[in-house]
Amino acid sequence: MVFHLNVHPDMIDANLLHNFAQVDQGGFGVQAAARAQILASPRLKNNADDPLTGFLWFTSLNTKVKPLDNVHCRRAVEYAADKAAVQTAFGGPIAGGDIASTVLPPTLTGHHRFDLYHALTRPHGDLATARQELTACGQPNGFTTTLAYRTDSPQQTAAATAEQQALSRAGINLTLRGYSTRTFDDLVGTPAYVHQHDLGLAINGWAPDWPDGFGFLYFWTAGPAIRPAGNINIEELNDPVVNNLFTKALATSNAAARNAIWPRIDRQVMTDAVILPGVYGRALLYRNPHLTNVYVHQYYAGYDYANLGIK
Repeated sequence: MVFHLNVHPDMIDANLLHNFAQVDQGGFGVQAAARAQILASPRLKNNADDPLTGFLWFTSLNTKVKPLDNVHCRRAVEYAADKAAVQTAFGGPIAGGDIASTVLPPTLTGHHRFDLYHALTRPHGDLATARQELTACGQPNGFTTTLAYRTDSPQQTAAATAEQQALSRAGINLTLRGYSTRTFDDLVGTPAYVHQHDLGLAINGWAPDWPDGFGFLYFWTAGPAIRPAGNINIEELNDPVVNNLFTKALATSNAAARNAIWPRIDRQVMTDAVILPGVYGRALLYRNPHLTNVYVHQYYAGYDYANLGIK
């Protein structure tokens, strides 16, 4: 195997399309220019795949930053969001993903389809219900908070602008604060910094380290996972119901019974309105026609590199 490192994404796509490389190891899909070229060509489409990646792209709502410490204010955000605009920001239904209404993605055991905030039936938002929630949280005229995102991600930058425009329709005004990926993880992962800078919302993405409800959910929804630095539970959710369900799952040796707990955690997290699901990630992948024994791994939704071959 020969790996080429530090290659610009557009050059990776060109190498694939012109037979200078066989596969993009990163697995996040081709860029916009190559995507348009592939979708316009039946020949190229024959060597393209569009799997769910196992990623959830989402926005965290922090439970310690006022007025988002009130669940009704968080629910107002859920209802006011324009899910279709966020889907477009991440690349549309083919390269971005399917509009998400749950925390667990469809690739994982335990995923149950439900839609508490009308993400699927009203993808441009439910402003009337959002305003009712604002009244319930004592902010009938809306409020202002800050949204953190990664400036070196074009998708997150576009999603931040889309969320700012969508939420403003209900009177929820977002101040956008961008960070590089390196500083984002350091600063947004430090609760004291988050509180000091009023970072009520933060755009993020997550995929499981292993294909299991615990591997996906625990570190960013469980209270005991909150850390003073390197924190992944950016919402700072510390819900006794969620915590007790994790405790029960860890004490359950029967796989079926344990897997039945994950959708209960998912629904409780969504009831708490601390996660605004964006899209269940997809990636338009292109594979060189000389590549053989190609298939997408069931759990990790990328090519199984251990079994690839060349004609």
